[in-house]
Amino acid sequence: MRSRSGFTLLELIIATAISALVIGILSVCFSFTMRLWQVTQNQQPDQTFMLADLLKRQLAECDPTPVKFSDNSMHSLFSAQLNSIVFATSHSVKAISQGLPVVARYSYDPESRMLSYSETLLDPYHPQAIERFIAGRSPGGKETEVRSYGIYFPEFALLYAGKQSKEFSQSWEGADELPVEILLRWRGTDSVIHAMMCMVNAPFTLEVSRVPAPAAGAGGIIR
Repeated sequence: MRSRSGFTLLELIIATAISALVIGILSVCFSFTMRLWQVTQNQQPDQTFMLADLLKRQLAECDPTPVKFSDNSMHSLFSAQLNSIVFATSHSVKAISQGLPVVARYSYDPESRMLSYSETLLDPYHPQAIERFIAGRSPGGKETEVRSYGIYFPEFALLYAGKQSKEFSQSWEGADELPVEILLRWRGTDSVIHAMMCMVNAPFTLEVSRVPAPAAGAGGIIR
C-alpha cells in the first residue's frame, strides 16, 4: 500500500491560529501607525519657537557699528524695553539687504498678545528714515510704510544684563555699550514657560526649555 502525505487536523488548527495571531499583530501595528500619522498631520508648528530662534540668530549677528543720527549724535543702534527691542543686525529674514545690515524691530502688545516683527534696510545716509522706523507703531497703533508680521504669544518678555550686572534689568538704553546677555522668556502655545539666553554679537547661546512659572510676587531674576 502506498503511504499518503498530508496535514493532520491538529496541524491545520495550529497553522490557522498562528496566521490569525500574525495578522492581528500586523493589524494593530498598522492601525497605530495610521493614528500617529493623522495626529502628526493635524499638528500645527509652534511659531513662537521659530520667532525666538530668529531673535537669537539676529542678536548673535548684532551690528555694533555706530550710526550718525539727525541730531548729530553718533552711537550704536540699540534700544530695548521689557516688551520691545530694536537693533541693527546682519541677519535679514527677508534677504532685502544683500549683505548689508538691517534694522530689526520686535514689539509685543500684552493686551492682544501679539508680537509684531518688522525690518528695514540700515541706510546711514538717511537717518530720518531709521528714526521713523524706530518710533514706528505698536501692534495697536497707526500703520507705517514698513510691513509688520504678527505672531500670537501668550506671554513675552526680555531682560538685559551687561558686563558688570548682577541682575537682569527690564530695559537697556545705554547708547555707548551693548548688553552682554539677553534673557528671552515666553509662554508657548503648549502653555509652558520657556527661556533662552542670548549672547549679543556672539555665535553661542544657552537654551533652557520647560522652565517652571515664577512664583507670585517673585522679584527679578538673579544671574
